Amino acid sequence: MALVKVNFFSESLLRNVNFMAVIPIDKRKMDGEELRSKDAPLKTLYLLHGIYGGEYDWLTSTRIFKWAKDRNLAVILPAGENSFYNDAGHNYFGKYIGEELVQFTRTMFRLSDKREDTFVGGLSMGALGAFYAAFRYPETFGYVGALSTAAIADTYPEEEGAHDWAFWDRNLYRFLEWLPVERHPAVKIYDF
Repeated sequence: MALVKVNFFSESLLRNVNFMAVIPIDKRKMDGEELRSKDAPLKTLYLLHGIYGGEYDWLTSTRIFKWAKDRNLAVILPAGENSFYNDAGHNYFGKYIGEELVQFTRTMFRLSDKREDTFVGGLSMGALGAFYAAFRYPETFGYVGALSTAAIADTYPEEEGAHDWAFWDRNLYRFLEWLPVERHPAVKIYDF
């Protein structure tokens, strides 16, 4: 397994950005592990962290490293900067996740360019970002997984500045649950 930290200049965000990559490239037959062909591109999961988090969250708080190894799955962990992974102002995080990061990582690592081999998921703010990515880039992502999706509210906060966040009501959320399946039958939604 390779754990790689990458820093590069993002054209979408107009600054240097970081991401971590878990790349299962060095399994050994003597370990009794199932090997994949060296020529076979990897399936990939773009896994988005929650608010106040960073590119290390999934590595330090879950078993994602072992999970990726067991499944021969590359996992890309971008830093989201409390952005909700949405395009707003001069921050084009939606474009960064849905286009630029995918193209960059496919070029840098041997990743599959097939839609059915490309997944996006997240926790809280990252879950909302995963929905954004799947809806906006259905030609890129074949599956979306969401854990504890953020900004789904029965009531709206009254404090000043609350309107700046992307709060949705549950009726819109229910609409979004079926929207991509109807428009893009190959998109599978998982929300836990």
